Amino acid sequence: MSNINYLLNKFKDSAQVKLIVDELKTVPARIRLKGIKGAQKAFLIASTAENTSMLHVVICESKEEAAYLFNDLTGILGEYRTWFFPDSFKRPGFFDDLNATQILQRSETINKLINTPGNGHVVVTYPEALFERVVKPAILSQHRIEVLKGGKLDVNFAIEILIEYGFERTDFVYEPGQFSIRGGIIDLFSHGNDLPYRIELFDDEVERIQTFDPLTQLSKSNLESVSIVPNLNTRFRQDEKAPFLTVLPTNSVLWVNDIQFVYDRLQYCFEQAEKFASRINAHDPAELREIFRDRAFVYPGDIADEFTSMSTLFFEL
Repeated sequence: MSNINYLLNKFKDSAQVKLIVDELKTVPARIRLKGIKGAQKAFLIASTAENTSMLHVVICESKEEAAYLFNDLTGILGEYRTWFFPDSFKRPGFFDDLNATQILQRSETINKLINTPGNGHVVVTYPEALFERVVKPAILSQHRIEVLKGGKLDVNFAIEILIEYGFERTDFVYEPGQFSIRGGIIDLFSHGNDLPYRIELFDDEVERIQTFDPLTQLSKSNLESVSIVPNLNTRFRQDEKAPFLTVLPTNSVLWVNDIQFVYDRLQYCFEQAEKFASRINAHDPAELREIFRDRAFVYPGDIADEFTSMSTLFFEL
């Protein structure tokens, strides 16, 4: 048994964690945690997640803090159990430059929340990421394209749908939102996966589905099915989006240091976004213009009700 597993089991069996798990059976629970330092925080969150069937959302105070905690939790629980939910921009709170990788991570996390039961999963995020609305799960489910191995797929229909969903046809795919077709092979890079898919057809039957490395073109893994997700930032109207916390399962658990800090940071983001929206013009990237045209952001007061309705654990110094 590794040192990490040994420590995780010790935390899981501790009286403190068992008490937390018992308290979480009362919704909404309010639990204050004192004396948690260093790596204890990650092990406490991980062991509580291991002992429950709930989704746990950790709201850190900054992107940097969230990234460190995410790495710690991934080392303890593994990649399948730990998800990162970032904002869409290169610098949190500054709206002049989008980050394509983080947009993909946001889409991946939303897609996983819809397709994966919340049993013991942990999402790590921060206020700037919560400021942006996300597509409502019911709306996204209506717009996902499901491709099954052994199923039928008409190439012309696939082209029509992909173009309608904002995908760009290219010779080779290398970033989300692109697709290419060569004979009976469809390569496409969904906005809900970190690697592109290769779908091989025999006539109109899906013979094989694989992920592949866009740089080497080498196959990575074989799949039985894929979900193709459009760009969640720009392919949906504002009324089809909602605050992130509202799309979570009702028994989800929040972990936070200081709720007032979260409110204050959301207010700052709102003021900065309003200033940026007043300056945006035709020279700015089309995706950026569309995001701000829809004003798909959370009003700071909108999030308060979610905090009061969900079980919350507070870290106190």
